[in-house]
Amino acid sequence: MHHDEMWQVYRPNGEPVVGEGWDSALGNPEETGSDKIVGVSVIFVYRLNDAGELELLWQKRSEKVDRFPGDYDISAGGHINLGESVVEGAVRECHEEIGAEINTDDLRFVTMRPFNRNRFAWVFMTDWTGKEDDFHFNDEEVSEVKWVPFAEAIDFCSKYAKAPLKKEKLTFELLREWFLQNGNL
Repeated sequence: MHHDEMWQVYRPNGEPVVGEGWDSALGNPEETGSDKIVGVSVIFVYRLNDAGELELLWQKRSEKVDRFPGDYDISAGGHINLGESVVEGAVRECHEEIGAEINTDDLRFVTMRPFNRNRFAWVFMTDWTGKEDDFHFNDEEVSEVKWVPFAEAIDFCSKYAKAPLKKEKLTFELLREWFLQNGNL
């Protein structure tokens, strides 16, 4: 997390409040007791490996970060900056966190849902099948990445992911449905 960013503020219906931001130096709004709502773009990078198995890419958070050091997290994701679209935020986060060069056409929308009472999460997928694993970590938030079979994702998450994800099941159910609808499972 960069402590000099302004995060986009949203109305309860998910619409951005034009020109209104939340100072990231204050931390997440729920930690301050604020009623402001901010948004995050969540990106799951997936591939079909050589054996035809579906895998998700997980990032291991650096020991240098202030929140959940050494824990695993989703492929990439983070807060949407003031004036930035959710798609632009997703592309930026992929580049910043894992060095993945993607464009807006590479993203496939899965869902938008409340993350908690102060955050909305827009969830996207991007297919990495057949691409080189040339990931690099630009801002020292990530120390490594790991491909995990989708069939093991919930178990992996419950054992190794950062605390907010450990009990996350709804997102994986939505991902499973998305993969089924798109012929990957």
